[in-house]
Amino acid sequence: MKFFRHLLGITKLDKEKNQFIRQKTGTENITKEIKQYQEKWLQHVQRMDTNILPKQALQYKPKVATTCTENGHKRTTKTSTTI
Repeated sequence: MKFFRHLLGITKLDKEKNQFIRQKTGTENITKEIKQYQEKWLQHVQRMDTNILPKQALQYKPKVATTCTENGHKRTTKTSTTI
């Protein structure tokens, strides 16, 4: 929003609402635009062949890791990622 305020020459002292600034610049809520871009990219990757790297990265499921603790016992830890 700071960029848009500077673009329009509006300072915080002018006390203009963010909604007014978005209307003047013709932009929507930035989080909505980011979500739309992410959904579009996800659909693009899902259409790819399974041997393409972005699709493999999207479908990646990490293995269960085994680590040694200080006393020598093995501890199994699960690592999970959500997209």
